[in-house]
Amino acid sequence: MDDQTAELGKYIAKFHSKSHHPVFRTDKQPLLKKGQKNRVLVYAGCFNPPHLGHYNILRRAFEASRDINVIAAIILPLDDDVLEAKCKRKGQSLVLSKAQRACLWRLDARFMPEWWVHSGSTDRWDRLRRRLEEAIEMDGFEIQFTAVLGPDYVARSEQYDGYCWDCHETITSDAGRSSDLVKPDGSLFTLLPYFTP
Repeated sequence: MDDQTAELGKYIAKFHSKSHHPVFRTDKQPLLKKGQKNRVLVYAGCFNPPHLGHYNILRRAFEASRDINVIAAIILPLDDDVLEAKCKRKGQSLVLSKAQRACLWRLDARFMPEWWVHSGSTDRWDRLRRRLEEAIEMDGFEIQFTAVLGPDYVARSEQYDGYCWDCHETITSDAGRSSDLVKPDGSLFTLLPYFTP
């Protein structure tokens, strides 16, 4: 590895040393490259439990975005209190802990080696992200976090300002369920002005 590339996992490990799980499960680590925008997907949700629709959305977003330099994905199971409040509103009784939901992601055979599950609190993620951005940019690399949302969060009938989890870009997919962004012929509807490409 020369000074034009760096392993993303080493930055994460440096600032997230309490994790006893390897950052990325691959010998070929996701590499940051100088002279390009290195995108990392951020997929946050309750994932109670993570199911095939969740995996399909992330996998589709990840695999279809290599042309815009997506090098990795970070999965953020939401904090237990957020999940408990959601389940209470919906009258659901199954509430898996964050540790259980993170473990289910990691143990699934479909889990890609370039994905990492952050099992700390969302407040810890915010701090980790700021430290990562500062260190990576100080070393001369450009990093951009891009949110991944299911079609239940991005729809033609709902206003979405394109700003989620402190990300200025969002990728959505109909891989997990149908989306009103897709016409019957498979083409996409033109989005209203409050959307930005």
